[in-house]
Amino acid sequence: MSASISEQADTLASWGMERSGLLILMSPCHGRCIFCAQPAVTHPPPSDWTPWDRVSRYLDGNRSVGLRRLCIGGTEPTSHPDFERTLRLARDVGFDRIELMTSGLALSEDGVAEAWAASGIRSIAVPIYGTQASQHDGVVRVPAFDRLVAGLDAAHGAGITVHTHTLALAETLPGLGELARFVSTRWGTPLAIAPARPKDAVWDYRGRAPALADVESAILGVPRAHLQLTGWPTCVAPTHPRGAASVMKLYFLGQSRSFHASCGPCQARETCPGVVDALLARDGAAGLQPILNEHG
Repeated sequence: MSASISEQADTLASWGMERSGLLILMSPCHGRCIFCAQPAVTHPPPSDWTPWDRVSRYLDGNRSVGLRRLCIGGTEPTSHPDFERTLRLARDVGFDRIELMTSGLALSEDGVAEAWAASGIRSIAVPIYGTQASQHDGVVRVPAFDRLVAGLDAAHGAGITVHTHTLALAETLPGLGELARFVSTRWGTPLAIAPARPKDAVWDYRGRAPALADVESAILGVPRAHLQLTGWPTCVAPTHPRGAASVMKLYFLGQSRSFHASCGPCQARETCPGVVDALLARDGAAGLQPILNEHG
């Protein structure tokens, strides 16, 4: 995250991803999510917000590199006081294809979607946890669903590609199939499903994170075109496609993960992201089905 734009682009290329910049803006989050909310996220002191001089130095580095694609992530980039200033400078230094990680709530305001499109934002990566307010708002713990849907409709109408993702939680597992169909039908892109990050000081990860087999069962029968998986071992629902918006793929793949001894003979191990360490510590080999060749 702290590397130069050139170093970031080289790293992403080595991972088989498009050469891009990755800018992280730290500022207050709009949500109070059950798996994440803590004062450092929801009410960080201004001294912890990403300072403008760091942002400007980073973006100015592209004048000599010449990348066109920039991913912007963080807690909630749109709450940063220099967000619009950041977009203007990004355009000035050559970025005209911006992917933004956001709650999506700002998009419900008149004219915002059109302004973002004009500023170079071509796609957004947005979390969603249900097809109804009671489901989504129960996870984010603020009234958000109606504004979210209205905002994503506005973004879609403005020509911004809408990438959605959700987490496999006890609260979301029963509705994953319905949510994937809702997202794919409404905004024309598949829902990415990812494992939650272990944050034991915030929520009971060991007690509430679904097992691998339960995740696979929850998406059984969901059309491949409606969903993607990211951050899961290859042997979980192996026929379903993998993928997510770039900024979220990097976030989820950044979790600490490793392999069980039973993964040794798996033919997919070289390209498999492994298993989140907290799940591996809790469940061992449960849910892992090494992929073997026909002589296996």
